[in-house]
Amino acid sequence: MAHDPENVPATVDTALPLPAGVAERAARLLRDHTKADVRVTGYEPIRPDGHAHVARLMLTGAPFTSAILKLAHRGENGEFDPTGTDLWSPAARLWNEWAGLAFLSSTTPSTPAPPSTPAPPSTLTPPTPRLLGGDADLGFLLLEDLGPDRSLAHVLLGGSPEQARAALEGYVDVLARIHLATFDRTPDYDRLRGAFGPPSPMSTLAEQTKGQLFPALAALDDSLTLDADLAAAIGWIDELLAEPAWQAYSPQDCCPDNNQVDADGAVRLFDLEFGNYRHALLDLAYVRTVMPTCWCVRRLPDGLADTLVERYRRHLAAAGQRATGRDPDGPDFVTALDASQAFWALWTLAWHLPAALEPDGAERPRFEEWNFDLGSRREIVGQRLTELGEAAVRQPRLAPLVGFAERVRAAVRQAWPGIEPLPIYPAFH
Repeated sequence: MAHDPENVPATVDTALPLPAGVAERAARLLRDHTKADVRVTGYEPIRPDGHAHVARLMLTGAPFTSAILKLAHRGENGEFDPTGTDLWSPAARLWNEWAGLAFLSSTTPSTPAPPSTPAPPSTLTPPTPRLLGGDADLGFLLLEDLGPDRSLAHVLLGGSPEQARAALEGYVDVLARIHLATFDRTPDYDRLRGAFGPPSPMSTLAEQTKGQLFPALAALDDSLTLDADLAAAIGWIDELLAEPAWQAYSPQDCCPDNNQVDADGAVRLFDLEFGNYRHALLDLAYVRTVMPTCWCVRRLPDGLADTLVERYRRHLAAAGQRATGRDPDGPDFVTALDASQAFWALWTLAWHLPAALEPDGAERPRFEEWNFDLGSRREIVGQRLTELGEAAVRQPRLAPLVGFAERVRAAVRQAWPGIEPLPIYPAFH
């Protein structure tokens, strides 16, 4: 994994705008991977300003014409710092992605897609891009190029209803495949991730709500306080979502633009910078608490989320999960999915409420790159309160959150009269 200091033959265009040594090392890694005389001849930035610098490398001599370079951000001195351990540090995110890609490449696809028409596992594409190599000193990964950018975000914002439904089904299919391939494999992942150092701990929901949500609520209405019943309900969510049987590998950030959608709706995920093990239904809840960590938040048509949840359940049933303590038709599944929905509603309320309290909280910012008006922070707060109330009313242990959601909604209506519901995704208009 370390940078090879030996002299490298001229296998790269030295004019490529990359940090010193990266292009040369990429060429060497690709030669090792392909056993061919690979040359890097071009460079096309794709996401220069995201969590990492992502670019397409043009190749000659390889069995493929391009590869994706994911380069961790540099410090002020222009160097990659491999010692960072903070959750948001470039190093921690690089190690998470490296370990996640290596781990998923070692799993065996164990559920077909779609569930109604089983296909031989050999016909299933990998759930993520293939890892082609990486360098820990220079701070980059090389990945399979999945082709022109067409993600679930593209489909939801600009596709047809039929395309959007197919892509959402593919999205649920790939989550189910990853979960089924990684249930009961926590020690295997821990060994891989541990080779890069200890992972950064994630905050609990109790910590998130106490530290961020309730201080913001106090600015909205000082009667909205964290009482013992609310604290107990929130603590129960944390406890339930730690259930060992349901821990699976999760990409963590299942945003609709962190994937590639094929023409037939099949989906492959990328951007595993925060990937780790957690309760599998936190991923499925992305269609119930709609896309909680994403910028392009909208509503789904009525009933569609239930259809997608049922599709996921059929995957688990077909794979024989009832005998493992993961019964997709049992009450534990329903309870855990409601807890996951409440988790995301509360977690993202803590994100959006402070900004919603600002004077521009009612504005829908324009995202010119996507020709799209983002939902206003106040609209998103309203959506999360609706989702929180829906989950809480179904679960006795969440009963304190029913009245809490109603009180917050009343305070929101008084503070922000006339706020409209969050619109449906454009594809379904």
